[in-house]
Amino acid sequence: MDVPEGPQFLKMVWDIEDTNERKTDELIPSLGSKAPKCWNEVGTVLSLLDRMASCWWGCRGGDHVVEYLCGRVVSNGRAALRLLRFGFYDEALSLCRSMGEVANLLHLFSKDDAALQGWKSASPKKRRTNFRPSDVRKKLEENDMPIFIGRDHYGLLSERSVHVHPHTKPQAYNILGIPSVSVHVQHGGLLVCLNEMVLPLAISSTFGAILIGLDKSVKDRIVASAENLLRYWGKATIENIDEYYDNVRRQIDWDAVFRKNDIESS
Repeated sequence: MDVPEGPQFLKMVWDIEDTNERKTDELIPSLGSKAPKCWNEVGTVLSLLDRMASCWWGCRGGDHVVEYLCGRVVSNGRAALRLLRFGFYDEALSLCRSMGEVANLLHLFSKDDAALQGWKSASPKKRRTNFRPSDVRKKLEENDMPIFIGRDHYGLLSERSVHVHPHTKPQAYNILGIPSVSVHVQHGGLLVCLNEMVLPLAISSTFGAILIGLDKSVKDRIVASAENLLRYWGKATIENIDEYYDNVRRQIDWDAVFRKNDIESS
């Protein structure tokens, strides 16, 4: 059998991704009570952030730095949704990690204007040195501000979706932890990616609205939408999905499973 290469290979894998996209869209409404509502609210908050990024409610002038940060969250969020619909869960989570970095920045800047001005005026080298994710978390702590996306959570996202290591297992979001080079729809991966978008979107929209200085009625609507999104934040996250799978595996009577397979194959 000839192995497809060139455009034939690309068409083959794109057809698989398109099929996954249709399956994902069909699956969403059946994923419990929270996930479908979370999916809808993600769309609403992304829409609001998109308008914040493009001066929909009026342009305040200036350098538009905050608006551009909101725009980065929007583009990352839209791309993450697209990837998770295709079945690229690791890649979607890497974008969630990036969204979390911006969210922590916006949170810090909402209270510490000196940090915002320092971030804007710093050279690229100093910005990389003084505003690494760990430094931003430290500055939040120094300002007595809650750290919504902390070191451990950020580290898990990095280990799972960004930095390769000897235990890297691509697209392994299933009860057996089986990795896959190709992509296919996995309930666990879908839910984890969706839930990992919630906090960065809620934080970015809330503190972005504060920094941009939107009218109170608009700001209240954005904050209310962020709070509504948080109501549908599910429990399947990067922090607990592996523990959940471990618990399920311990409860399975594997001897019974193997006996059943032996009977059916005989």
